[in-house]
Amino acid sequence: MSAPDGPFAIYHRVSQVMDRTHRREVARIAKAFRAAELPLVAFKGVTMNAALGRTLTPAYSGDVDVLVRSHDLTRARDAMQDLGYGTALRLRAGRAHKMPPSVLEATENSVYSFGQLTPLDRLVPAAELEDQSTRVLALFPAFFCRISGKLHMRLSVDLHYSLNHLSDDIGTRVKPSEEVWLEDVQTVDIEGTEVVTLSPKTLSWVLPHRLYVDTALLQDSSLKTLCHLKLLWHHGRFDGEYVRHVAQRYPYLAPSLYYALRAMDQLCGTQAQPLLDPDSIRTSRAPLMNVGDCLPTWLGCTVEVTLGALEDSEAVESSVTTTVV
Repeated sequence: MSAPDGPFAIYHRVSQVMDRTHRREVARIAKAFRAAELPLVAFKGVTMNAALGRTLTPAYSGDVDVLVRSHDLTRARDAMQDLGYGTALRLRAGRAHKMPPSVLEATENSVYSFGQLTPLDRLVPAAELEDQSTRVLALFPAFFCRISGKLHMRLSVDLHYSLNHLSDDIGTRVKPSEEVWLEDVQTVDIEGTEVVTLSPKTLSWVLPHRLYVDTALLQDSSLKTLCHLKLLWHHGRFDGEYVRHVAQRYPYLAPSLYYALRAMDQLCGTQAQPLLDPDSIRTSRAPLMNVGDCLPTWLGCTVEVTLGALEDSEAVESSVTTTVV
């Protein structure tokens, strides 16, 4: 693990570069949204690291998560496009692909994608890793590619409009509204810019709910959310009493909070599970997904593209080939 040219050294170096890049980008996005008078909340990733004081050994994160009010979604998407982001770019095995518009629309409108847009991406030069480009491409084929012989990194932003994953409340008050997750925020300093982020109290229920949806419903085995949740616990910022309050106030959330936190306690040896009586938890489950809605994502329909030289780090010029994978 300590070998200077070993795989762990490469992972550490790449994570440091990605963290610095994400910090600069979060500050850039926050400034642009503030200038456009668009309220923005960044959460998890680099903003959580900043809130917890984890600046020397940041947690690995592959993307940037931002949250806007649902009625600001169209303006937020336009603002991201003005910053050079697009919705169609994907990297596979170090090669660039674009998703056809029809597949993008079907994916974004599916239950699978509820609460956020299709990831917004742009490519930026990765000169700091150029000397290890071959190994970086081999180990991180979904994050890096070569353009005109130079190594580039994919910057990915998840633009969220709801933290009720899979569906919003329909007026029955069993799920929180956006006012609930926006009522308790804090400000952190990122690259000299004030960035609004979710408070640890809010993250205490947002993260286990996300963990449950990802693993139990969407079959995501990455457990990245579990890492964020454990960090919150490790730094003494997990608010178990507030989680219990939220579970009692919003029955829809109770099962996801109970099972996710119970799993974390069993896997990580924590004691985060609040005093929730499983017999009193509402038995109705979160809405099941329609498998047909998810087929575009699972099939991975994309069109391979050839990327031209970048004039700058803000835009990508591309031409589409006819190879479908």
